[in-house]
Amino acid sequence: MALTQFIVLKRKGSWAVKSNDQERSFSAQLEAMHAAIQLANECGKNGKPSVVLLQTAKKQFDTIWTYGESPFPPSKSDLPSLPKAS
Repeated sequence: MALTQFIVLKRKGSWAVKSNDQERSFSAQLEAMHAAIQLANECGKNGKPSVVLLQTAKKQFDTIWTYGESPFPPSKSDLPSLPKAS
């Protein structure tokens, strides 16, 4: 079964969570990451394996949370350190 991906990315000065053809905007990266993890957890509980990816470059993504492998809810130390605001 394919993983459902929730991608956290910066777009036009704000942060977004994108999955399939849906996208939600957030004002802060941490807020977007928490929302993506919550969505991925719900997806996983419904029998759909899921993963949260953070876009770090145009075609580079880091896995930050995986259903069934990562703790839920994650502690701050489980999440990647946030880059300085630009």
